[in-house]
Amino acid sequence: MKKIIFLFVIVSFKFTLAQETIGLVFNDDNIPKSNGYTLFNTLSDDRVYLINNCGEAVNQWDFSGQISRQAYLLENGNLLQGNSTKADIRDWNNNVLWSLNYMEVLGFTMHHDIEPLPNGNFLVLIRDNYTIAEMIAEGKDTPFVVDSLDLERIVEIKPLGIDSATIVWEWKLFDHLIQDFDATKPNFGNISSSPQLLDINYDNGNSFNPIHANAIDYNEDLDQIAFSSRHLSEVFVLDHSTTAAEAATHSGGIYGKGGDFLWRWGNPEAYDQGTSDDRKLGRQHDIKWITEGSHKGKMSVFNNDGYGSDLDASSVHIIDPNDSNGVYSLASGKFLPTDYYWSYDGTILGELMIESSRSGVQIMSNGNALINETGLGRIAEIDASGNVVWVYIIPINENSTFSQFDTPIGNGSFRAHRYPENYAGFNGVAFNNTGIIEDVNSISDNCIQTLTVDNSYFNNLYVYPNPTKDVLNFNKRIDEIQVYDLTGKVVLNRMNSEFINLENLTDGLYFIKISVEENSEFIKILKN
Repeated sequence: MKKIIFLFVIVSFKFTLAQETIGLVFNDDNIPKSNGYTLFNTLSDDRVYLINNCGEAVNQWDFSGQISRQAYLLENGNLLQGNSTKADIRDWNNNVLWSLNYMEVLGFTMHHDIEPLPNGNFLVLIRDNYTIAEMIAEGKDTPFVVDSLDLERIVEIKPLGIDSATIVWEWKLFDHLIQDFDATKPNFGNISSSPQLLDINYDNGNSFNPIHANAIDYNEDLDQIAFSSRHLSEVFVLDHSTTAAEAATHSGGIYGKGGDFLWRWGNPEAYDQGTSDDRKLGRQHDIKWITEGSHKGKMSVFNNDGYGSDLDASSVHIIDPNDSNGVYSLASGKFLPTDYYWSYDGTILGELMIESSRSGVQIMSNGNALINETGLGRIAEIDASGNVVWVYIIPINENSTFSQFDTPIGNGSFRAHRYPENYAGFNGVAFNNTGIIEDVNSISDNCIQTLTVDNSYFNNLYVYPNPTKDVLNFNKRIDEIQVYDLTGKVVLNRMNSEFINLENLTDGLYFIKISVEENSEFIKILKN
């Protein structure tokens, strides 16, 4: 797969013409912009933020002193959030409407992810523990050195009252195993011809936790569930239309397969239909269906370990399962497709995108990808050609607030999501705009200001040559010329002049702020 090398990165500026908000970035008019509001919460702080493209917080929630891992803005304007022990629902004004302690009420702890459903319920991933004796009875290979093994269980929770809930549906991986080790067991069979089942003896080097599911998603149109297995390097799709009883079998539901896998993808070696060279995913996160735009119905995923034979960088992908109304096809024993629909593994702000865990991606209506890099606490938007059109460094952890493009510690977010301006959850609510989160700095100030060209001085302004090797000329005298690099640092400054010399700067993209009296504007310059 050829890497996309982009020519420029666009960072923290906002430019408005004819009431159109381009966002936190200053970008070319021919690059699609994704307007809306981004939801995130750090893994070290109990606050959840909704920001506009300029980094201003338009609403904020908390988690009563606990750290929430997941946060989802519902279509009624409420926030669903949770961690391993607790979940709650809060209204737009942060009032707690419902709160649940998983262990006290339902007898389990959650891990990694939850997924809200249209009916007001939500799905929860749970580790499902079994003793070695129980697994050997299912045909587990006997050279096994730990005391127990974790499989996966998915439950659908229905909130009740203000602090209770009930389980209305569940699925257990334990019910869908196959093995070719012990012919005396009822689940003995041919693994290569049974891709709908999991080979319990597939050797992946994580014997106590062979699955490690880390993401879950729901498709209302198909009534299907997707989940990601980090240690299997695979993503799976299940039928949610089954009853709980049918989900424990191999038949039933609208697709007739019970709780067996309807589709799996990323590592055909796991069902004996290939080798490690056929692997397409590695320790991936955040599998989900694309719900809007031209890619609707396809799926997206953040691939932590690169793709194919290239393990030097993380990557994001669009996958087209080629389903026919939720029915998936195989070719030569392998589930389709044979390759990714689209991929990206470029650099952002000069740094290779590489994340060993967590992280995620969302494909938006305009086809752009919103990428969340957990380790860096960085959220970026790229277009289909690999151009970076928006970058935001989460500026908080539990103790401090940082300026944009500092390197804070503990600012990573498990997931980030961009909601369009017309999202149903914004109907009838008042944005509580409290300004930028980070410390005030020149980048933030310039972003928040609405720049116009009403001043006749800018109407006939010419800047040349662009690109330039050294001197940048203006056809009018400028009160102040400031040159910013991609981190927002002022690297050159000149007063009352019709030119500025960039000769001593390294080649690359720069932003030039021109100021006349009380008016200012940014232009983008390439030096080469």
